[in-house]
Amino acid sequence: MKLTWLGQGGFLLESASCRVAVDPYLSDALAAKGLERMSPPPCTPAELAPSLVVCTHDHDDHLDPQTVVPMALARCDCRFAGPPAVVAHLVRLGVSQARCDALTAGGRMDHGCFSIAAAPARHEGDAIGVVAEAEGLRVYISGDTLFFDELVQGVRRSAGGALDVAAVCINGRWGNMTWQEAARVVGDLRPRLAIPMHYGMFRANTVDPAPFLAAAREMGLEAVAMEVGRTVELRELLK
Repeated sequence: MKLTWLGQGGFLLESASCRVAVDPYLSDALAAKGLERMSPPPCTPAELAPSLVVCTHDHDDHLDPQTVVPMALARCDCRFAGPPAVVAHLVRLGVSQARCDALTAGGRMDHGCFSIAAAPARHEGDAIGVVAEAEGLRVYISGDTLFFDELVQGVRRSAGGALDVAAVCINGRWGNMTWQEAARVVGDLRPRLAIPMHYGMFRANTVDPAPFLAAAREMGLEAVAMEVGRTVELRELLK
């Protein structure tokens, strides 16, 4: 399996012919609201060309019309998934209901060689995290979430086994965990690799990942800050 950080909460997972994008934000649409990107998008929506897009909730940096509509147009076989509010927004944007799958916490869907499970999250509106499994590897992407007592237990239920990777939000504002809370979560989940995310996109909503990385390593975990746009082979990263 290959993994690419797209910036903010966005990731691309690849296995065989399947390309699963989670929360891709590949425009600068939020500049109109005073939130300009700190760096350019790593690619265009058409270049990313996923076969499945999962939006964890209906916020513009996770469900970006300027990203998902071009994706829908670029690949007529591209499917979309997310909580009911996400599906409703996609349909308003012109994406056919037939191309959309509703996912709520505890739900599951298959897409080619991927199994996608919806993990619990606590954020404004209906929100989920994602556990994607392929090639015997399990990757948890938290989406946006506050820390809450049932989070770790819920992620474990959704994963159905040990996690190889946990990518967690660390920015600590606007409805997200602090780096200390994120470190507590990965310390309890014990993935083979911890990855911080949801930083480095907007100057008003970023944080230094170094304290999180240090805390995770102090707990005996492997931890790495990914480079936006760089694709890595997970099995190489997990050696």
